[in-house]
Amino acid sequence: MTKQIFLKKLEELLQVDYALEENMLLKNIEEYDSLALLSLAVFYDQEFNIFVEGKKLKSCQSISDLIALIPSEKLEF
Repeated sequence: MTKQIFLKKLEELLQVDYALEENMLLKNIEEYDSLALLSLAVFYDQEFNIFVEGKKLKSCQSISDLIALIPSEKLEF
């Protein structure tokens, strides 16, 4: 998966009507809430076959932090 595809899927997951960018802070995205965290954990499991702890997701401050959780072999640059 490319970063662009990840961003598009994240837009769908969060149901935002604007484009997300890597440098955006999660605290500034109104739709990024506890339900989004749960959905994101499921997304990582289904798309990348990885388990990401809630603690790790909560510690992410930006979209680039979310991208950094994806193993490099599963992400195309």
